[in-house]
Amino acid sequence: MTSFARYNTHMDYSKLQIHDDKYKKFLLGKRIAIVGPSQSAFLDKNGEYINNFDVVVRVNRGIELINDNEMFIGDKTDVLYNSLDFNIVSGGHLSGIDDKLKFICCPYSIEEGTYNNANVFPIFDKYNIRFINSSIYNQIKSKSRSRINTGFGAIIDLLQHDFEQLFITGLDFYRSLYHESYNPEKSMKTVKDIEDDLEIFTYDDTEHHNPDRQYLCFKKMIEDDSRIVLDSFMSEIIKDKRYDSWETIPRL
Repeated sequence: MTSFARYNTHMDYSKLQIHDDKYKKFLLGKRIAIVGPSQSAFLDKNGEYINNFDVVVRVNRGIELINDNEMFIGDKTDVLYNSLDFNIVSGGHLSGIDDKLKFICCPYSIEEGTYNNANVFPIFDKYNIRFINSSIYNQIKSKSRSRINTGFGAIIDLLQHDFEQLFITGLDFYRSLYHESYNPEKSMKTVKDIEDDLEIFTYDDTEHHNPDRQYLCFKKMIEDDSRIVLDSFMSEIIKDKRYDSWETIPRL
């Protein structure tokens, strides 16, 4: 894991609170859509529906999927959740962002030190860069007994705010796999690829991603939250126990 001490030299902590306050006001009372890079986001032509939300959120390199896929995932982006590591095989190099982007949020606590300050510092104010609350992050990490993936971290962070509605699509905890065009530099096309990358059957700790534990934690978090609207794929699988375990998931 990247060392926090390595990158925290220039971080202006006083401005982090300013960015948090701006984000809180920005989301207040809004209808939000969050769009992930899973295959399941491409089952329905939700593009126009997504664009009509007040705020559209995307994850890591998800902006790169927009071209030629607008009918499925729209083309609007107001907020990007990104690990800010500027690693081409994880958060990427922020390709595709423009001046319409209002916030870049890191779904990892600042103490995790995933961010690369050399790249973050020049865009810190332009994109109101902020981080998930450390206490909330550590609480969910402990509860899920897993290192949090960017998509789940984004949902966790959004749920701390006072919005009207959150539509979730393309974030299914690997119940389907990545879209075929996502992250082409990394082989993540098969179940075996995901298993090897996440080392699901190798480690059993909170420093490695465990999609099953995150998914079950997610299900519990949203069961009493009437603000949440799931896409057609998630609406179906959330009721199907086979999707609770990696080894029994019916794959697309």
